[in-house]
Amino acid sequence: MIKTNRPLADILIIDDDNAVVIALNKALKKIGRIRFASDAKQAFAMIEERHPELILLDVELPDIVGLEVCSILKNAPETESIPILFITSHTELGFEEKVFDVGAADYIVKPLKPRVVAARVQTHLDYSLAIRLLEKQAHTDSMTGLANRRTFDERLIVELERARREQEPLTVVLIDIDEFKKYNDHFGHIEGDDCIKNIALALGSCMKRSTDLAARYGGEEFAFILPKTDVEGANTLLSEVLKSIQQLNLTHSPEAKYDVVTISIGYSTVIPGQKYVNDSDDWAVVKAADHALYESKQNGRNQVSYEQLDTGAFQAKCR
Repeated sequence: MIKTNRPLADILIIDDDNAVVIALNKALKKIGRIRFASDAKQAFAMIEERHPELILLDVELPDIVGLEVCSILKNAPETESIPILFITSHTELGFEEKVFDVGAADYIVKPLKPRVVAARVQTHLDYSLAIRLLEKQAHTDSMTGLANRRTFDERLIVELERARREQEPLTVVLIDIDEFKKYNDHFGHIEGDDCIKNIALALGSCMKRSTDLAARYGGEEFAFILPKTDVEGANTLLSEVLKSIQQLNLTHSPEAKYDVVTISIGYSTVIPGQKYVNDSDDWAVVKAADHALYESKQNGRNQVSYEQLDTGAFQAKCR
């Protein structure tokens, strides 16, 4: 069992039998904050309002069969990871297969035994937490705490599809610490790691919306994915990002061009409704941002450059 200081779990019970609800509440009150729904319609509304960490679901409901409710939840990306345990009096041959075929994690047979219910629920909560922690580790850069390259790659595909579907702009940004090798050579690798961490912290704090993504792209390079952000909006934000890094006042190597550590930025924006030469290439926007980053480096570093996807022309350079 995982020992944590986490708050009580959010548990949703979907059952129209008051006696069962009372029994479950008594068995689980030390484990979770309990919410109740008496039918599927009410349950879906409550789940949409706030996703529970675990669902206890009666097989027989007044409006929709519990197996169908489970199937609906497991086929929706936003709820597929919620463990669902059936509460049932069914013991006939083939019932187990039906339960697991629709994606349920387990089932508990009536009459309910409080200790068994509590143990089963706690086991599945712990297992779900372990999976979430492993998933988070797999998508997080261990040094900086930002998203890692894998997360960037996965989110890019999702956000590009969303941008096309909703006809919204999407900006991709690549960022590089200027003359980082000189910093490492002068101060050493331990100080170099601290520099990367400080830059990462500042970059992450620049992401004000939950939909924005800041990732460590590799080495001393970082990346942003900015949904619903047009060229002008991105330029305004990135100019502030540039200043925020300068204001860290991290002393650079005496061999570097600038006295303090700076960054170079390149970005490109997918504009809704516009036709591009490389429309079929999901990575075209990243390649354009990379070209813009190279331009920032070539033009003296510590600046922002933009490349249009359709013409390849560099625009909107600013210091």
